[in-house]
Amino acid sequence: MKLPELNADGYLEPGIYLASLEEVLERFGTGSTRERLSNLLRLIVENARKYPTIKRVWLWGSFISAKPEPADLDYSIVVDPRHRTVTIESEDRRFFVPFDARVHYGVDGSYLVINEHPLEYYFQILEFVCYDKNRQSRGILEVSCFG
Repeated sequence: MKLPELNADGYLEPGIYLASLEEVLERFGTGSTRERLSNLLRLIVENARKYPTIKRVWLWGSFISAKPEPADLDYSIVVDPRHRTVTIESEDRRFFVPFDARVHYGVDGSYLVINEHPLEYYFQILEFVCYDKNRQSRGILEVSCFG
């Protein structure tokens, strides 16, 4: 499936767009900063596949925009309710544990791990990531970890 074009503001139109890791990297992975962030994204998705409780990775912000040099990679992992019982391997904590991700990559820890349930909380966080800091509605990308 082809990703939609960016709008006049350089963002995806509001909505959630499913994409493979390869589609995201092909579309948004060119340029020095983008290549560095693409490598980080690749590591995140590849390592997420070790954990059956990590279902999806959401991407939003400047990385999935027309901005030539995005400052960072805004992402969240969407997990099922069993995730709290999973032990994250020490080498993966920098991707999936909020404090470690904040220290290593400056990730906003409060929105890193998103539980699928309860649905009210899930939708509240989804609404947050679908808006920029100026409350403009933007699209997000969802990369499935398992196909």
